[in-house]
Amino acid sequence: MNEFPLVDMLAIFTRYSALDQLDWRLPYRRDVARVRSCHSKEEGGVRKSFYTIETKSGDIIDLIFNEEELLWSLVPAPGYEGKAIDRVLVYVQRHKHLPSRAHRIIPYRLELLPEEMAKKHYDGTERPLIQRMQPYRFQSGKINSAQVTRIPTRRMEDVIITKELNYVVETDANRFFHLVYILDQMDWRFMQEVDEELLFVR
Repeated sequence: MNEFPLVDMLAIFTRYSALDQLDWRLPYRRDVARVRSCHSKEEGGVRKSFYTIETKSGDIIDLIFNEEELLWSLVPAPGYEGKAIDRVLVYVQRHKHLPSRAHRIIPYRLELLPEEMAKKHYDGTERPLIQRMQPYRFQSGKINSAQVTRIPTRRMEDVIITKELNYVVETDANRFFHLVYILDQMDWRFMQEVDEELLFVR
């Protein structure tokens, strides 16, 4: 897998709601002004990243990212009782030589909303891993910044010690690409450009 090039990725995470098209619920959208601090560690054998972020509206929010379950959570704090995080837009860097794994994933935007609203259609069952994250915009040395407009196919593969999330995406240039996220390495990789006529699911 390492022979396939890494890409810089803007990815969308959704915990409770399905996401066919990115429609931010504006009263609850928070844009990140800066990441005050971040670090990674293992808890009970599970890798997690911890962030303290400052939003452009002045909120100071503590977040936890479960790397294995691809779930973002709000750390309980005074003033945030009854609140939940649903959608999160992050930048996943291809550069690996950083102080911690947390530094590779930078939150850009999120939804902070009442927990009751976030869980309105949630039955307590977490959505499949392949549906908790999806590519939004990406670029590499060979591909200029490309906006994902549609995801015709997606599937998850178990490969011995990790999981690989496979997406065939259509971009705003009407081109199709096969992209893979490798769970344990936190890598987005470009596999190949795909001929539209070879897609089985449209």
